[in-house]
Amino acid sequence: MPEYYEIKIKGHIDKYWSDRFAGLQLRHLTGNETLLSRSLPDQLALHGLLERIRDLNLILISVTSNCPSTQ
Repeated sequence: MPEYYEIKIKGHIDKYWSDRFAGLQLRHLTGNETLLSRSLPDQLALHGLLERIRDLNLILISVTSNCPSTQ
């Protein structure tokens, strides 16, 4: 089941990089940060995106999702 993720990166990433990040929406935040957001189909897609962020030597600040808690 797809999950909606928000990934915060240090620095402002140019909007043309959206394709490089699987079509994620890019939004510049105050404090020199960029928010990447979108639903991803599964954890494999999330890990692939995180690897891409690492390979580009970008600084990861946070990853959040709308994952329902399991009890």
